[in-house]
Amino acid sequence: MLSFSPTPQPRKDEASGSRGLPFLRAFRSQRRYVDVNKDTQFSDAWLLLAVLVLGFGLIVSNRFFTTGGILLLVLAGVGWLWSALSLYGLHYRRHFAEVRAFQGEEIRLTLEVQNQKFLPLTWLTVQDIFPTELPIRETTVAFNPTTNQGEFRTFWMPNAFQRLSRHFTIDCTARGFHKYGPAQVETGDGFGFFSRAARFLDEQFLIVYPRIYSVAEMELPAKNPFGNLAAHGYLHEDPMRTVGVRAWASGDSPRRIHWKATARHQALLSRVYEPSKEQQIQLFLNVATLERHWFGTIPELQERAISVAASLAALAAEQRLPVGLIANGTLPGSDQPLRLLPGRNPEQLTRILELLAAVTPFASDPIEYLLLKEAPRLGWGATIVVVSAIAHEGLLVALLELAEAGRPVVLVTLAEKPPTQFLKGVTVYHLPHLLDDLILPQLVDGQTEDAEDRRFQRR
Repeated sequence: MLSFSPTPQPRKDEASGSRGLPFLRAFRSQRRYVDVNKDTQFSDAWLLLAVLVLGFGLIVSNRFFTTGGILLLVLAGVGWLWSALSLYGLHYRRHFAEVRAFQGEEIRLTLEVQNQKFLPLTWLTVQDIFPTELPIRETTVAFNPTTNQGEFRTFWMPNAFQRLSRHFTIDCTARGFHKYGPAQVETGDGFGFFSRAARFLDEQFLIVYPRIYSVAEMELPAKNPFGNLAAHGYLHEDPMRTVGVRAWASGDSPRRIHWKATARHQALLSRVYEPSKEQQIQLFLNVATLERHWFGTIPELQERAISVAASLAALAAEQRLPVGLIANGTLPGSDQPLRLLPGRNPEQLTRILELLAAVTPFASDPIEYLLLKEAPRLGWGATIVVVSAIAHEGLLVALLELAEAGRPVVLVTLAEKPPTQFLKGVTVYHLPHLLDDLILPQLVDGQTEDAEDRRFQRR
């Protein structure tokens, strides 16, 4: 259970440690809010009016004016003290039933307010930042065009030492890393004279993974969907299994050097790895949906391509094959392509799904450039699986070059038209049936125009 109570901000008299009554110092030490903004509808004019009324009543010996002046001063003092203490012992928390979900699932959200003091709060307004992409069934999230964020407002009336909670259901309709928070709370005295505001800076993230297709939905061959092993014997060496050492040879990678053996024998020695027939899968995802990525993007088509990449990663993990991911999309706040090499880590699939959940729709480089750049860095036995919503000429040329160099290459495309030319050495899977429920724009002469009621038909 995570608490969203901010850290205290010391005051001058608290920092000195010698001024103020011990009771007040102990009470101030419980403060759990920061950035307190004071806002009041009670001005100095009210105090001046109270003093004038009280003075006039005393001068003329009028009980009515005297009582009215005293009452105004008492109300002002009580209201100010009530407002000053309103934020002490106040907690606001969010509880997610799960912090990870797949697209299409639902998550239970609980909001909780706790008032840990004798003083009740007659009103408490909480304005929390919620993502607009994930709707809430019980209510709506308002969009603020000024901040370009979703705002979720709730009203509470917690009594003394009372804990209130409300439950909501979040529909995980959009892939991504969705941020919740920070929250702004506002409360005050029961008369409405004074108000206090505090900002709770803690944030939470809800990770929504892409949709996972089954092998039957993608209509891939159940046996060897990533192609057969291309040669007899071993395809590559297993760097996790060292079977011996040998003399260092020109061209050996520095990673092969066995430093302990080198120091013991006073000669440069390289590791000898155990040969392996195990197939490795390196996924390449093209987030671009148009041949020139600066033309823009088609979000629906892009999401389906990301789901296919996630499904292939899950399929490889199910078959216990080392799998990695390279994409020309980037993470939020970064300009570098995603790069995760194949590995046997039990959390490898989770890492890939998290990268695909966070990938942005903007391509950093053309996919063909990324392929030719990254392929020489891969193990020779790694199967290159390219997932792309389009199959343009530049991509096909790059795939042919890799195939001619002896690389196992697989192309999985959602393009409306499959590649018409013969791609020697390249296994092609054409999956337009995954787009049967989408209405997409048509690309004509470098421009997009809407095609009325036009759907991708399976060929």
